[in-house]
Amino acid sequence: MVKLSMPVGLLMESAIAGGVTGERLIEVIKTKNIEALRHIGKEESSWAYLFEFAEQNWDTVVSAIQNGYTFKFITIRGLLNLIKTKYSLIETEDFLMTDFGIDLNLKDEQLDFLRSRIPNQWNFTKQENDKYNIHAALSQPTQVV
Repeated sequence: MVKLSMPVGLLMESAIAGGVTGERLIEVIKTKNIEALRHIGKEESSWAYLFEFAEQNWDTVVSAIQNGYTFKFITIRGLLNLIKTKYSLIETEDFLMTDFGIDLNLKDEQLDFLRSRIPNQWNFTKQENDKYNIHAALSQPTQVV
């Protein structure tokens, strides 16, 4: 699986959530068809960034669309944007920011998707007897003294 930067991955997920998937998404990016993405609501400069990235990294973009990808790195805000975009989750109903991460209410397939995209950077722990069934926290790197 290829690795994508947070902005590129989030833009691709926005397009997919907006119904532009697979070969159609490849065609839209290749032809820089911003009209096909206008309904998603992102700024033109965001799509221009994706188009420019694709121009320079075409094989990576095609592979990401056809075979999947992982994020190189994703911040807590990036993770929030991803879950809001991908699953239309609403704060306090479906997730809650805490001092220690994010508590989420996710289905198993949603959790599997997140784990496949962010395999090492975030820990996703199941919680029992809680309004939110998953706790997401940044992995703590081991410090050598």
